[in-house]
Amino acid sequence: MKTRMIVCILMSIALLNTTYAADVEGGVNIEPVVEETIFDAISHTEVTTDLENWDITMTLNNDAFNNNTTFDLITQICNNDGVCLPPESAVVTSEDNRTFTSSVTTIEDHTYVNWRVKATYSNDNDTTEMFPSSGFYKTWSDCWLNDGEWGGDGCPEDSEEDSDGLPAVGVLATLGAISLGVIAVAVIRKE
Repeated sequence: MKTRMIVCILMSIALLNTTYAADVEGGVNIEPVVEETIFDAISHTEVTTDLENWDITMTLNNDAFNNNTTFDLITQICNNDGVCLPPESAVVTSEDNRTFTSSVTTIEDHTYVNWRVKATYSNDNDTTEMFPSSGFYKTWSDCWLNDGEWGGDGCPEDSEEDSDGLPAVGVLATLGAISLGVIAVAVIRKE
């Protein structure tokens, strides 16, 4: 019985991840509502280019600054083959502990830069909060592949020829869902 439950949970997670990826509109950045974060202002590179820097500047709001709130900037870069590097904490610098800057160099043939903030409230027993609460904000590159469609102003002319068939993300998600289904059937039959 426990095995069936675990298989069902894994299949649900896989299907949720596939659905979430399909809801993303290619080339449209996902931005925070600044007033719903710990910042007064956030500015960053609007469109990224391969092997160049994605820059961000964030200014803490008064409450966060006065409460000794700290944060980690977590970034993740994904490529046009549907492969994402592991999320990692970016190096963040500040001269006044209120305005922070960071810069991350993109990879070749990247689709977008994912980013999020993990805030730690020092005056509240070091509780944490994620912005966004799930997933990532997203900054698209000047040449991206999403759902079989190429976009952006920086794509070479021949990239349109590569868009036939399913994109790698869709193929991997489909294969993963099918594999989980086969495993589930095998486990259920075994029991």
